[in-house]
Amino acid sequence: MGQCITKTAHSCGSRNGLQVFEHEDGSLNGYCYACGTYVADPLGEGKTIADIPKKQRLRKSKEEIEEELSDISTYPVVDLKDRRLRATALDHFGIKIGMSEQDGVTPAFHYYPYTDKGELLAYKVRHIETKRMWSVGDQKDVDLFGWEQAVKTGAKRLIITEGELDAVAVYTILERYTAANFKDYIPAVCSLPHGSGAAGRDLARLMPKIRKHFKDVSFCFDDDEAGIKAIEDACKVVSDATVITLPAKDANACILESKAKAAFKAITFNAAKPKNTRLVFGEDLHDEAKEAAEFGVSWPWQGMTDMTRGIRTGETIYIGAAQKMGKSEVVNALAKHLIVEHDWPVMMCKPEEANKKSYKMILGKVAGKTFVDPKVEFDEAAYDRAGKSVKGKLAMLNLYQHVGWDSLQADIRSAAGWGAKAIFVDPLTQLSNGLSAAEANTKLQEVAQELAAMALDLDLVIFIFCHLRNPDGGPSHDRGGKVLTSQFAGSRAMGRSCNYMIGLEGNKDPELSNEERNMRKLVLLDDREFGEVGEVPLYWDKKTTLFNEVTNAS
Repeated sequence: MGQCITKTAHSCGSRNGLQVFEHEDGSLNGYCYACGTYVADPLGEGKTIADIPKKQRLRKSKEEIEEELSDISTYPVVDLKDRRLRATALDHFGIKIGMSEQDGVTPAFHYYPYTDKGELLAYKVRHIETKRMWSVGDQKDVDLFGWEQAVKTGAKRLIITEGELDAVAVYTILERYTAANFKDYIPAVCSLPHGSGAAGRDLARLMPKIRKHFKDVSFCFDDDEAGIKAIEDACKVVSDATVITLPAKDANACILESKAKAAFKAITFNAAKPKNTRLVFGEDLHDEAKEAAEFGVSWPWQGMTDMTRGIRTGETIYIGAAQKMGKSEVVNALAKHLIVEHDWPVMMCKPEEANKKSYKMILGKVAGKTFVDPKVEFDEAAYDRAGKSVKGKLAMLNLYQHVGWDSLQADIRSAAGWGAKAIFVDPLTQLSNGLSAAEANTKLQEVAQELAAMALDLDLVIFIFCHLRNPDGGPSHDRGGKVLTSQFAGSRAMGRSCNYMIGLEGNKDPELSNEERNMRKLVLLDDREFGEVGEVPLYWDKKTTLFNEVTNAS
């Protein structure tokens, strides 16, 4: 998909008829609207946007874009004979056809409309002869192609194709072969907005909308390498989706090859869930696995980095502490560190804390100050500087005192689509509120397994936090009692599913000195990766609100 970045002269004699388009990989190509010619490397081989003087780069105003979109919307709709698609089906999706400037009657361009919240934002343009594509307007965060029409159907099932004309083809097949008494049950049809390569990312971003309107989702992608990969990515985001296997390469090919009736049967009756396991042979992984082991990104504390070999995506980390022992300080310190030191976007689910407070506490970690204590003067300049450091990198869930597992799964997938690399759930026990002990353990076992799978599938690291159960004997946790894996909520399930289990220990005995009361230990209890155990001593500095590692503690 390309964006027009400049207009220039062409060998046909036009002074500015040649439009130059930049694509996602940085390559340039062009199309001369004056003579109808596609031009590869219009500025010369290897040239990029950097070779165009800034003053010559095209920057259309909002008004100019709106005028161009309005102009395209007046274009005609005609049958596409080469595709055997009727104008009525094209018109259902709002597709417009641009005619050749040479004869005025031969279709030369397809214009596919894209919307967000019902507003037309862009047309994707397809040049028929060269199959090149670009966009008019902003197509970055749009809905699925055909979304507005799909919602209006009131259908329970949504079929998503790989491309726009395949959506038209599926719509045509369903309209043609569905019996009259079943017309009210025809599924809605849409297509991906940015093709197979962005299937997972787009679906993660759009799934909250899709779930709001549709009960069932089916994927009908091309039967080629890119389509198969897109199915894998899409099913990671929509785990309960079904997959349609067509009798030809794609839906439009089914019409062209006279296999439309067989395609109807496949769409209507033979959609199936993909197999969730596949055999993988060692020789197929040999070259990919032939690499030296590397550290993950650092923890805020070097001792933890050394023991765990760093923080890696694809893993889940379970951290437990007694109430009021500083668990939230660890949460916020980790989030701040990943954002500031490693430029990782993070998503935080903290149902026991208002988002406003969470945000201020994380900014406090960035600034090394407190912004939540009324006894401390509010440093507005430091607050604003800290805010700039986390801008675009911190997302929180809009909830308080309630989180459900079904909705949290969808939120995590949406966050992955946004670009999050780390997810924080604090506390996990919110997901089992109101359940008996046996039911809670069963629920947490399910959650642990699903979180581990999501971390791997979505390339995330997921931090899970919980309050600990009281020790069976000896001192309580707030009086220096040892943290054991058996004291974690759902400990058995978590031990199997999580890569690490870490406890936070300390002693808040009021008879101790202030320095002693502010000492904590991060204790690595269970390490599925390297079998390490150990502890990292920390000291909480009230002025900076930071946990600092104590390197010389005995």
